[in-house]
Amino acid sequence: MSMHEGHRERMRDKLVAHGEKLTDCEILEILLFDVISRKNTNPVAHLLLDSFGDLRGVFGATPRLLCTLTGIGPRTAEYIYLIGSIYRRMDEKARSRLRLYNAYDVSEHVRSRFAGCDRERLEIYFTDEDGFVLCTKIVEGADFSRVGISERQLEFLFKELSPQGVLLAHNHPSGDPYPSEKDDESLRKVFRVCKAYGVAVRDCVICADGNIYSYYLNGRMESFRTAQ
Repeated sequence: MSMHEGHRERMRDKLVAHGEKLTDCEILEILLFDVISRKNTNPVAHLLLDSFGDLRGVFGATPRLLCTLTGIGPRTAEYIYLIGSIYRRMDEKARSRLRLYNAYDVSEHVRSRFAGCDRERLEIYFTDEDGFVLCTKIVEGADFSRVGISERQLEFLFKELSPQGVLLAHNHPSGDPYPSEKDDESLRKVFRVCKAYGVAVRDCVICADGNIYSYYLNGRMESFRTAQ
């Protein structure tokens, strides 16, 4: 392993272990690994920040402007500009993030998600304190009566996402939205894991041929909470 390869490996390990503690320069340095091979990218990262002030300036620069810097060729400039384009698109759409804040929003979203679905599917929506969805976990072909997702998987997602709440949705291809005893037992297991991590279970919804059954709207959530 060459000196540069060893350094890159250490930087990647640092990214995974303590990414939030990286400096802007270190972030750029690692980003450039993919387009500048077998060279020290640290000087280029410094030059970018010196030229454009901060990360917003770097990722807002045009490819032609980026190419005026020493060490930045067309491919590297296009790569940096692509990352900037992704950032700008995310920034523009931040206000349109999916929010499942009330029972109506949840029912409409679930109904649209499961329209025409004839296979068992489980979806778990991990939300922040304001109901914005951080991530959706989809388990295709799952039988919710057997949970569909293991406790270990849930624990991993809780650690990675740090959600404030979860909403569960699954379908009944049989056409009957009413929950079975196995559905209830599966929900109890989810409640137990959520309680251990301080995550609120906000609802569990079943969809069948467009019909929706909500544990929350049917007044059944409290009995699951008090049973823990």
